[in-house]
Amino acid sequence: MGVVASEHRGRGPLLQVAAVGLVVVSLFILGWALLRANAAWHFYAAQTIAEPLFEAGSGSPSAFADAEFRVNTALNRFHNNPDYLDFAGRLKVLSASQPGVVGRERRELLESAAVNFRQALNVRPLWPYSWANLLSVNDQLGAVDEEFNTALIRAIETGPWEPRVQLQVIGSGLRYWDELGVKERRLVRSKVVDALKIQPREAFAIVKDYGRADLVCGLETGQVQIDRWCENVQ
Repeated sequence: MGVVASEHRGRGPLLQVAAVGLVVVSLFILGWALLRANAAWHFYAAQTIAEPLFEAGSGSPSAFADAEFRVNTALNRFHNNPDYLDFAGRLKVLSASQPGVVGRERRELLESAAVNFRQALNVRPLWPYSWANLLSVNDQLGAVDEEFNTALIRAIETGPWEPRVQLQVIGSGLRYWDELGVKERRLVRSKVVDALKIQPREAFAIVKDYGRADLVCGLETGQVQIDRWCENVQ
């Protein structure tokens, strides 16, 4: 009996330590879950506020400020969340397009947005919309460099049939056509062909704006509008 009692007394402190450890772990998990829920709530609030801004392309300064506060709060909780980062970048791009936002202020917003998109891509490198967003920012900054080419190529590789990705690639590619290399030009040309299959009106509008009859005329698109335009320009 003495030996058994001694063994029980020896286990007592160990059980207490294990119990304390379990409580600490449980509290940590609960705290993490609450933090994540709080971040998700702020992100949802940011999306709700910003949705009409994105739809209209504009809005009140207070709405922009509120949406920015909410998404930044979410990022303070989880700074590597790619959804939060991508959203924050898109909001800055929209802010940069508002009337009166020019010069240094506009550039700083776009450069900050580019940082968000790069961070999002570090976490989620196969997301085509982040590549398209990064391409868009470089386009607006006039930064036709290695990153521009990489974003263009990766956007095509990761989202070849995504409508918005196609239009961004075509628009940016044609705007800076003279500065593109052979590979990039070939990819842009192929995206024009692909886009004409699923969104001919939108793709043709971009091609027409840049007067690039060589990219569509001669193709069997089945689009009367394109055929008529080609007849007039050739």
